[in-house]
Amino acid sequence: MHTRNVNVKTATKESSRKMGEGHSGMRDSIRALTGLYSASMKPGVQVTCSEVSRHGDVQVEIRTDGRLEWRAWSFEPDFLAELERQLRHFAQ
Repeated sequence: MHTRNVNVKTATKESSRKMGEGHSGMRDSIRALTGLYSASMKPGVQVTCSEVSRHGDVQVEIRTDGRLEWRAWSFEPDFLAELERQLRHFAQ
């Protein structure tokens, strides 16, 4: 059996840094998309982004008068395309 020693402190720091960089770009993309549609949202529609999870993922919710209409996490397949489709649906 072959084993490999890994410095856990070094590996953790590197992984966290790399994950944070990718998700910061995702937050910027989410802000840009919501900014495009924010002025044209139907009355009562609210778009919210959660804080970044411990894994670096962002959750976006669309609510109408407090009722949940759509929710997704940034790690889901085609997240940005689906977010844009939903924003277009709730725009006037």
